[in-house]
Amino acid sequence: MDLLHDIRQAPMTRFQVVTIAIALALIILDGIDVAVMAYAAPVLSREWDIDGVALGLLLSASLFGMAAGSIFLTPLADKIGRRALTIVALSLAGTGMILSIFATGPTDLMIYRIITGLGVGGMMANLIVLVSEYCSDKRRGAILGVYSAGYPIGATLGGMIVGPLLPAFGWRSVFVVGAALTVLLLLLSIRALPESLDFLLTKRPTNALNRINAILAKMKRPALTELPDVHHPRADSVVREILTPPIRFRTLMLWIGYACLVAAYYFVNTWTPKIIATSSGNDSLGVTVGVIANAGGIIGCLIFGALALRFHTRLLLVAALTLSALTYIGFGLMFQTLSVAIAIALLLGILTTAAIAGFYSSTPEVYSARSRATGMGWMIGVGRLMSIVAPILVGVLLDGGLKPENVFYLFAIPLAVAALCVLALGVSVRRGDRSVTGSAPTAPVPPGDRRSTVDAQGNQ
Repeated sequence: MDLLHDIRQAPMTRFQVVTIAIALALIILDGIDVAVMAYAAPVLSREWDIDGVALGLLLSASLFGMAAGSIFLTPLADKIGRRALTIVALSLAGTGMILSIFATGPTDLMIYRIITGLGVGGMMANLIVLVSEYCSDKRRGAILGVYSAGYPIGATLGGMIVGPLLPAFGWRSVFVVGAALTVLLLLLSIRALPESLDFLLTKRPTNALNRINAILAKMKRPALTELPDVHHPRADSVVREILTPPIRFRTLMLWIGYACLVAAYYFVNTWTPKIIATSSGNDSLGVTVGVIANAGGIIGCLIFGALALRFHTRLLLVAALTLSALTYIGFGLMFQTLSVAIAIALLLGILTTAAIAGFYSSTPEVYSARSRATGMGWMIGVGRLMSIVAPILVGVLLDGGLKPENVFYLFAIPLAVAALCVLALGVSVRRGDRSVTGSAPTAPVPPGDRRSTVDAQGNQ
């Protein structure tokens, strides 16, 4: 019985939709938890009289934590389960938010923000995997596109929620709101978030059969009388699987491609408002361009999700990356013409965030169930490291005398490199598919592939 293939070819049940809705709520919460520091920063800097360097460290603290969470925490999901890690990560994020309420100075607040980021980073990639494993094949790209919009939606909602609170109740109020929402969703996850069927069938933890049947009952499917047979794993560790050919090449392409994209993405989101403000002499215009770029990010994820219903996600990803590179060049050419620059900023937000949605949608199929969370977490972790490096690099380049328009031209290059990486990834995957015979596949099979049986690495 090819259980997973059958589920992924069938229409999605209410249980699957609810599971994905919970994951979407959690990623929206991640956006809120990370963004609240930016909203509290102006008030904090005045109250504690901290300089720009210290404020920059406070703003970057959650990014350091998110990178560490993605690299070190997310792989635990391949050992203890997607649900278990989500609860652990939510608990960490909630602890960091609660402690932040009682911070008495920049140093302890920075530590608490790292703890918060650690939980958020551990949760993000893990949730992408969980959502991917509960989607139908037909809807996977569309749903992951919508899921990717959750983070910018959360950042936007965070501003709408805490904006009125700051003048009335001070900066601690933003952490009170974040902590309350985190605890609420932690309780919801403990009660309603299921474990991944892929994980249960692959790792076979204690009481796996009963847990699988409980999930199948909620999906109105017949119970199993026994667990399906499994093949012996090809690799004796998750790390070896990810770093052994041909998966090693695909992992490298994902790391390089995603890191290049994130470098360009964070350059736009961190520096464009200041570049526009300096060029125009109007600080408000710089803020407006930043807001427009973020709004474009939400639109881009939704557009990607809609197009993914008809087109292959890797094709859409290559198109988004290529168009992004061309748009960066266009922005460099036209950013002195402010009315045009605003329109291009919207397009930049749409294309770069759509490309991030494309990586989220395309990556899970590269890895088997036993290594999927590790592969996803490491890719996002590498990207998070680049999110820290890229803004610093831009500052060095601008201080060194490089003109702003040339920085935009420069960042078109990594976007083009990212597109080439995705093309190379696609070639590798197609070769792996062609090499599959009646014996065990030479590479992990995408979720929902027609090849049947479930092996110890989660291939179907």
